[in-house]
Amino acid sequence: MKKTFLFLCLATLLLSACTKEQLPVANYDIIPRPKEVRLNEEKPFELGPKTIVYYESGLQREAQFLVEYVNDIMGYVLQMQEYQSQPDGIVLKLVPEVFDQTEAYEINITPKQVEIRGADAAGVFYGIQTLRKSLPVSPIDSRHPTSPRGNDMGEPNSQFSIVNCQFPCVTIKDYPTFNYRGMHLDPCRHFIPLDSVKVYIDMLAMHNMNQFHFHLSDDQGWRIEIKKYPELTEMGAYRNGTVIGHNGNLYDTICHGGFYTQDELRDFIEYAAERHINIIPEIDLPGHMQAALACYPQLGCTGGPYEVWKRWGVSEEVLCAGNEETMQFVEDVLNEVMDVFPSPYIHIGGDECPKVRWEKCPKCQAKIKELGIKKDDKFSAEDYLQSYVMNRMAKVVEARGRRVIGWDEILEGNVSESAIIMSWRGTEGGIEAARKGHDVIMAPSSHLYFDYYQSEDIASEPMCIGGYLPVERVYEFQPLPEELTPEQQKHIIGLQANIWTEYIAHFWHVQYMALPRMEALTEIQWNNPQERDFEAFVERCRHMAQLYDLYHYTYADHIFNPQVWADTVEANLATRKPITLRQQPAEQYTYEGAVVLNDGNLGRGAYNSGRWLGFCGYPMDAVIDLEQPAEMQHVRFHALTNKGAWINPSQVKVLVSDDGENFREVAQKDIPISTWADSDGIFAYELDFEPVKAKYVEVIITGYDLPEDHSGFGYPAWIFVDEIEVW
Repeated sequence: MKKTFLFLCLATLLLSACTKEQLPVANYDIIPRPKEVRLNEEKPFELGPKTIVYYESGLQREAQFLVEYVNDIMGYVLQMQEYQSQPDGIVLKLVPEVFDQTEAYEINITPKQVEIRGADAAGVFYGIQTLRKSLPVSPIDSRHPTSPRGNDMGEPNSQFSIVNCQFPCVTIKDYPTFNYRGMHLDPCRHFIPLDSVKVYIDMLAMHNMNQFHFHLSDDQGWRIEIKKYPELTEMGAYRNGTVIGHNGNLYDTICHGGFYTQDELRDFIEYAAERHINIIPEIDLPGHMQAALACYPQLGCTGGPYEVWKRWGVSEEVLCAGNEETMQFVEDVLNEVMDVFPSPYIHIGGDECPKVRWEKCPKCQAKIKELGIKKDDKFSAEDYLQSYVMNRMAKVVEARGRRVIGWDEILEGNVSESAIIMSWRGTEGGIEAARKGHDVIMAPSSHLYFDYYQSEDIASEPMCIGGYLPVERVYEFQPLPEELTPEQQKHIIGLQANIWTEYIAHFWHVQYMALPRMEALTEIQWNNPQERDFEAFVERCRHMAQLYDLYHYTYADHIFNPQVWADTVEANLATRKPITLRQQPAEQYTYEGAVVLNDGNLGRGAYNSGRWLGFCGYPMDAVIDLEQPAEMQHVRFHALTNKGAWINPSQVKVLVSDDGENFREVAQKDIPISTWADSDGIFAYELDFEPVKAKYVEVIITGYDLPEDHSGFGYPAWIFVDEIEVW
């Protein structure tokens, strides 16, 4: 792609300055940026109320969309007609023979005609989106971005000040880089009515996305009508209270829930299909099934009683893998789901399934024996039992001509060769899957979990699960790992971002978490990763913000008002000295590596801010080379505590060495585990000891196994550390 956009912007400004009656001018520097834009100096095309939209057979709905968009922005309704030979106006055409791939489009604008040609109807639709986003939008009053709007249902502003608009003559050629361009939404933790989800679909369409991952079952609520099992929605769709705050021990007593009937979903599927978006239903199994177990307790290992879960996190109550009635239940559910959803993909979950019940369940252990399953040095027998469940369900899906998608945990054992892997625990699962020949969808929490905070100024933000994921971090994501060969990279079929709703109870909040991060996502999905310029991207976001205002979408505006959240610590013996880690941080929390720990800057905000290194299940063990022997008697380190996110250090040790090989302990300190009455935040932990002279300092920080009153009971706590200081 030629880097012609500065020229294009200047050309557009020049054209704008000399247009007849100073009419506003369309701007083609949009999001996602088209791959090729070639302006010429002919007289511009003028769009006005008398412009006619002509369409070929099969493109009537696309023409209607264009008319609707122009009416939303300009305030008048264009007339539509079937295609005539070389008409003046706007022309929509299908020319599949011209393009090498699906969803491609070309726009040719002359003084008398705007022609949008597509490889298919989807390509024409994306060409229409480009035309729509290039239109000038009347500014309207700004609203506080963190508050509910007066109308968040996508109905456009009724005030118009623009009548005609000029389009500089141009040829635009464009196509997507990735075939799978998705967003996810979770209505299980907090129910979202379909009218709101339709607005979400409109948001995806505006951003050229073609896949919507609809998470329809979880511990906290079942959301899809299954006619063979009516209690799933009669009982399983509602919980009798919800945990208050970040997963503490207080609950409200409000009944919360709702579900979608199959007829409602069919209407919704048609709504999305008109916008060239496929709906991928997810039935998460064999874990995250407590809502189903509350309805049919015989499907669990203990027989219950169970309740639709009031907490967030990971429940140990999962489907009984050794019970044939349970397997028949899941097969029945998947078949009804496929009766409703025509999607070529069916998501069957596979994530976060504790095996503690299976380890003690006679039926599960009998099934392990029956199948001849043996543990090995990689996985337990229970891991392979989950593979049996997932592969059995994959066969059910494949028998209907579909493919399964599963979270990257399904790689832990034997997995169906045709399964698509959704890599969410970093990119490592996607890399492993691609090397094994699986198609992969990249959705790492480190870059694409939109339920994380957008600002480090948490006090000014709507409450959410934690973490920190600014637009910049989304924008920098590279979906094609360098570790893969070009042939292996072909298995990366696309990427998506996820929005989980534990702390998102209203649709305005969903919008706020999605926007403008969705703009960064579509740039990655649509364009080549090498073509990145964040400052130019921010300028293009300003026009998108005008469209969001027009449709009353709630969005965050941090990229327009950047703030740097970092404190400088006092220089000390360890500052900027060589530092190594005995074990590397978790892949999604590595950032710049060990140098973060003694660079002199203490980051503020959440654990996902890029200023904290994260460790789980093993200690943070750092060795600092002071470069020459120095006397010391004090060590301080800064760590996070966040009970809801399972973050809490438990102990720190300080060791010293003269040669970097033989270390002796000089101090140790136990850190009390934080209770629900204690505050979360950043804490400094200090150790004093008798003065000692040494060249090397080793700091070892360990974490707890989470206690019984915690949602993660039995799992290791995370450790997040930033600055280590030595005096």
